[in-house]
Amino acid sequence: MNRRQFIPDTVWVRSADGWMIPLHREDDPEGWARLCDSDDPIVTQVDDGAAEMGAQPTSSSSAPSIMRHMIDALDLEPGMRVLEIGTGTGYNAAMLARITGARNVTTIEVDPEIADHAGRALEKAGFPVTVITGDGALGSPENALYDRVIVTASVRDVPYAWVAQSVTHARILMPWGSDLYSGGVLLPLTVLADGTATGRFTRPVSFMRLREQRPRHVPWLDDERDGDYTQSTASEFPHEVFTPGSDARFAVGAALPGVTDGRTRNRDGGETYRLSHHLTGSWAAFTPSSGEHVVRQHGPRRLWDELQQAHAWWLYAGKPKPTRFGLTVTPETQTIWLNSPDTPVP
Repeated sequence: MNRRQFIPDTVWVRSADGWMIPLHREDDPEGWARLCDSDDPIVTQVDDGAAEMGAQPTSSSSAPSIMRHMIDALDLEPGMRVLEIGTGTGYNAAMLARITGARNVTTIEVDPEIADHAGRALEKAGFPVTVITGDGALGSPENALYDRVIVTASVRDVPYAWVAQSVTHARILMPWGSDLYSGGVLLPLTVLADGTATGRFTRPVSFMRLREQRPRHVPWLDDERDGDYTQSTASEFPHEVFTPGSDARFAVGAALPGVTDGRTRNRDGGETYRLSHHLTGSWAAFTPSSGEHVVRQHGPRRLWDELQQAHAWWLYAGKPKPTRFGLTVTPETQTIWLNSPDTPVP
């Protein structure tokens, strides 16, 4: 099956100045074809539907190699009922349908235009799977129960609907990420007879966040002036927590759900590292210096103190990699654990 059958005529590429700009098939047919035939992800929408330029990819066709890895991990068999969250171009749904049969695949896409394109492409390719436009977090109870669930967007909070709509021993595969470690680590869950699901993290992957779960930031306040914050100093700076994709960032993000980070440029050319928690309006600012580092904190949560505690716990635990962590979902909660479900992350 050729990916070209599912890629829209307009895709998006990163320009030299950092913006996403459109590449139209009619203007550059060779460039469009090279992208389709590559093992690269192809951005098919930016900023939830911008027409001329954009900052953030919001829909794509995943790299074929990661698609194959995820489909292999599902261990599919003909006749299995499959729920896909995040239809995108429809190419992945076609790959699923080729194994299980089109009538056994239900795929959900939140964006109406993307869902419409995927539905037409799937029909034309001979895979009339069920395409639903809606919130993937709700699943599709009408077509349950499912033997497999595959999610093509990064998830922070695992919707229990996916567990409830699956048979016992079903496999649910998703990229999971915190608001600090947003790209994702692949997480296969097994549905148990007691209505819970559990599994251990495997390999890092890079996926966009499920739209309804995108990180939300507290606006950075002008803390160069007098304001409603406390100021202190710190002798150490845990650089590894702010390194994208690091083991420390994964562990600290797991321990501090809902906490986001960022950086701002100071007038002297240096940088200030930021933390925020949107639900409580709390924020922290850390400015490195040649002596004692300056820490400012605002709101009911002392985010920098919490980060230091989480980082110290990770160091004490022996700097565990993401593969030593797992996650369990119940009807009420989700719990991240280290080594076994009996040792939840503090």
